[in-house]
Order: sequence, then C-alpha cells, then structure tokens
Amino acid sequence: MRTRRAIAIVFSLVLAHCRREPAATPAPGDRGRPGTRVSMAELHRTGGVPLSWRFTVPPGDAAAGRRAFVDVGCGSCHRVEGEPGTATDERRGPDLTAMGSHHPAEYFAESILTPDAVLVDGPGWIGPDGRSTMPAYPDLTLRQLADLVAYLKSLRAGGAAEMAAAAPSPRLPSEVPPPTTRSDATLYYVQVYDVLAGELGNFQDWFRDEGARAFLAHDGVVGVDTWIDLTRDGAAFATVIGFRDEAALKGFLDDPAGVALGTRFDDFIGPHIHRVFRQPPVYRADALSAR
Repeated sequence: MRTRRAIAIVFSLVLAHCRREPAATPAPGDRGRPGTRVSMAELHRTGGVPLSWRFTVPPGDAAAGRRAFVDVGCGSCHRVEGEPGTATDERRGPDLTAMGSHHPAEYFAESILTPDAVLVDGPGWIGPDGRSTMPAYPDLTLRQLADLVAYLKSLRAGGAAEMAAAAPSPRLPSEVPPPTTRSDATLYYVQVYDVLAGELGNFQDWFRDEGARAFLAHDGVVGVDTWIDLTRDGAAFATVIGFRDEAALKGFLDDPAGVALGTRFDDFIGPHIHRVFRQPPVYRADALSAR
C-alpha cells in the first residue's frame, strides 16, 4: 500500500507538468466526459500527439513492457504482427503493428490512462455510449506504464507505408510561391523539437562525427537539414530528412539500422512528432526576398 501511494504521488508530480489544467478527480468508475473525436487519418496528419497537453513519460524497458502487454491482457483486443497470442482480424481495438513509427510516447500514455481524451473512429472502437471501448486500468503502476509505452514505441518496423499514406498533400492556405531550388527529394520526413538541456554540444558533435555520415549512407537519403525558428512559441528546431522516393523512406524506417539511428538522434532531443510531407515543408520564397 505504501509503495502504491508513493507511485501515485510521483505520477501526480509528472502530470503537474501538463499545460492543460487537470479536471477534478472523477469518482471511481467515472471516466468523465468523452473528448475529441477524430479519424485515424486526421490523427496521423497532426503527428499522432495528444491534442492539448504534454508531459514527460519516464524511461521504460521495452522487454518488460512486452511482458506487461501480455499480463494486462492488451493482446486480447490489439493485434501486433509477429507477436503470438495477439488478436486476429476480429480484434476490437486498433492494430498496434508499427504504431511506434506514428506516435510519440505521450500519445501512448494518454491512450492508456485516459482513452476517452481522443476518440478515434474505427470499427467497434467507440461504444454506443460515445466512449472508447478501451478499458481503464486504475491499478496500473507507473513502472508498468513506462514499460508499456517503451514497448509500444519499439513497434516501428513496417510503418513506413502507413506514414507515407498519411502524408499531407501540398497545403495551400492561400496562394504561395513555389520553391525555386530544385531537390531530388520527393518525400520529407520532419521532426520538430527542442534539444535537451545541456545536450546541444553533444548533439552537434555526434551529428558531425557520426550522425550525418550515417544518415547519408542510407540509399535514397538526399539530405538532412535542420532549421531554427525563433519567430513563434513552441519547439524551435526542425530537422528535415529528404528521401528520393517512397521506397527509400520505407527502406530507412524498416531497416533496424535506420531505427537505431533514429533512436540515437532522439537521445538528444525532447518530446516531438514525426511527419511526412510530399513537398518541401520549409523553403525560402525568392520572389518575396531581397538582399
């Protein structure tokens, strides 16, 4: 009992960093009001992140999370390709195969803790009461949560095709000039983030000595550019990896070496999203520029 109370206190401190004011604590069995309702395609287009809040998930152990996935019974509703005992095509929840390529850790934590926060339209995923069919797990410990999230984040291989399918077409909120600099890239893999405190020097050293060479060694990687945007609130760094075509992106994301490289990159940066664009996401408008 004392251990569980300590875990609850620690978890309360973690949630205290959320930007959104928490709602009043519901009574046991009361999940509160359902939240935003979106399609899976809409969720992927917005980066698959919690729509209105952020917090930091403690590091977890993916192997322990795989065991927790079985122990908690997640496989009775969710399919994971290659994992024995997970649900068949008659599953009641989303297929989790390659979901680690689509969403940051915060999304998985929110989905487990407050499944009604974002309601994803799908076959049998929303009940007749307008709530998610995903059950709540009030006895889940912080350790189990962190491990489960680490396991879900590890489910990356095979996700490239779905990411490319969710890539937005050219977005023109108003008429804009086209890029004037030709690129051999047709797909752009984008991360927006802030570097962890005290890690900028290490990040730059790693990228200079190892990271840049490792990215460019992958067939079909056209280039890596990082932009700094101080004109708006939020994360200031945006790294854009250009790929020759969809096959090149798939090869990178499905290659264990590509996954390991992305994981190493993520060691230096804070929470972020992954998005894929079919046009240069950032470029200089020469027609509106002068020197």
